[in-house]
Formats: sequence, structure tokens, C-alpha cells
Amino acid sequence: MATQKEYKQRIEILEQELENAPENPDLLNELGVAYHGLGEYQKAIESYHKALQYNSNDHRIHFNLGSAFYEMKQVEQAMSSYMDALDVKADYVPALTNLADLYEIAGEDEKSTEIFEYIAQIDPDNPLSHFNLGNRYLRSNDALKAVRAYEKALELDPKFEEAYFNIGLILKHIGKYDRAIEYYEKCLEVNPHHEQAQKDLAECRKQQQDDS
Repeated sequence: MATQKEYKQRIEILEQELENAPENPDLLNELGVAYHGLGEYQKAIESYHKALQYNSNDHRIHFNLGSAFYEMKQVEQAMSSYMDALDVKADYVPALTNLADLYEIAGEDEKSTEIFEYIAQIDPDNPLSHFNLGNRYLRSNDALKAVRAYEKALELDPKFEEAYFNIGLILKHIGKYDRAIEYYEKCLEVNPHHEQAQKDLAECRKQQQDDS
């Protein structure tokens, strides 16, 4: 992660380069990214818009524009930009993921779930695709599907600590303390400093004692 000073230095360099190549979309996109890093989202949006004037077929610029709109709380514009990115590259997972998140924020849960399921289909070897799908199912109170998605993530990455933790959380919630303990312990094998897993594990063990 670049520092504020580094972003400012990068902006100075890019502006100098743009004096010689004012219509270069890559430089304009990079300038937008630098402004975004500084938190100057309106300037970032202006740079991305200029970049798109010279190259409207770069999905990354549309995506970056959408992200800047999102930071400005302009959700409709963000969704439109992510859709523009997907018009250029239909399987661009970052745009699909952010679009799914926005649909959920807008209360369109079915659309959000459909997109997360689609991401898992087109990016099946990525454990994060299945983990995100599991999170979506969990937020929809579909615990069984959530566990299946987390287990798939763990098949692909046996050290995915948050997948272990989330399964433990589900099992704890339904009173399956023995099984929950197994998953919390696996989470802590990967990351012994996971504080919430430590707390939940202690609660499950106490509950076991109280029930015995």
C-alpha cells in the first residue's frame, strides 16, 4: 500500500508525462488511481472519464470509475460503471463481485446470489469465489449451502482460516459444539492469534461442560 507522499509524487510524475501525451488513456487511468489512493475521488472520476474518452474498451478503467463512484456513495453510477466493465469483459470477477455487493445493498438479494453463484462457476479454482458465495448464503440464512461453499473453499485452500471460522460459527449457532470446536481448532492451527476464534472456542468448551 503506497503512502500519501508516494501517491502525491506519482501524481506529479504522471502530470508531467501527460503534458507530452495528454490523450494517453493508460496515464490518465494511472492518474485516477493515484488520486483515488489519496481519497480525492472527484479528481479520480475526472481522470477516469478522460481516459475513457480515448479508450472506452478497457474494462479496468470502467471498473476503477465504478469504485470511485462507490466511494462517493453514488451507487447507481457505480453499478452502471461496473456493468460497462462487464460489457467489455463479461467474466471480470472484480466487477462481478462489486456489482453483487451493490445489489445486496440495494435489497436485490436474488440478483446478488445469482452473481456470486456465477462467479463460483466461472472461477471454480479460486477458493475466494466459494468463500464469498458462502458468505452470501450465510447472510441469506441458508446455513447448509454456506457450509458447502466454505468446505469447497477449504478443499482448494486447506489454510483458509476464515472458512474454518465461519463453519465453526454456524455449528456453534445451532448447538453443535463438538463439531464447532473442531473447526475453531483448525482455524487456530492456521492462525493461533485469531481472537474471535479463541473466544468462541472457549465459549463452546464451557457450553460442553455445562451440558455434561
